[in-house]
Amino acid sequence: MDIHGSFPIIRPMQVRIVVVGRCRSGYIKEGFEDYARRIRRYTNLEEIEVRQERAGKGRRVEEVLEREAERIRSRLSGDEYVVALDVAGSETDSESFGWKIEKLMLEGSSRLAFLVGGAYGLAGSILRNADLRLSLSQLTLPHELARLVLMEQLYRAFTIVRGEPYHKQ
Repeated sequence: MDIHGSFPIIRPMQVRIVVVGRCRSGYIKEGFEDYARRIRRYTNLEEIEVRQERAGKGRRVEEVLEREAERIRSRLSGDEYVVALDVAGSETDSESFGWKIEKLMLEGSSRLAFLVGGAYGLAGSILRNADLRLSLSQLTLPHELARLVLMEQLYRAFTIVRGEPYHKQ
């Protein structure tokens, strides 16, 4: 509660999106930047791209994923609430997602990190240590498209929390 006891103090949230690989599609970059501008009206937003590991002869997928995981972990501060995007994660609707973000803010979680894997997804070590494993869809999405869907849903979540008219039931 604030000093007057009427409203909880909500610290500004910092949202970090850590993605494996570069976005090469112009229309996805354009959409991502559009949503990033919109989201920045509500919160601090940072996008971090980490290098995608090349799979090659004699390299197991697990080795590729662990090398990418090392790069992801190096970009986390350790005090974030970590959401790993995973096709096998829990599904939610947009309103529940928005209320989850609001609940985190009210509970004092001021840092939120979303992790988007590359071609093979995310390493098991990343998934096991995440605070939440979230599925955007049961459909398999290219990681570039998953970025864009995540950004739209983040924007939608902030408008839901603020009671703004973007989200319609």
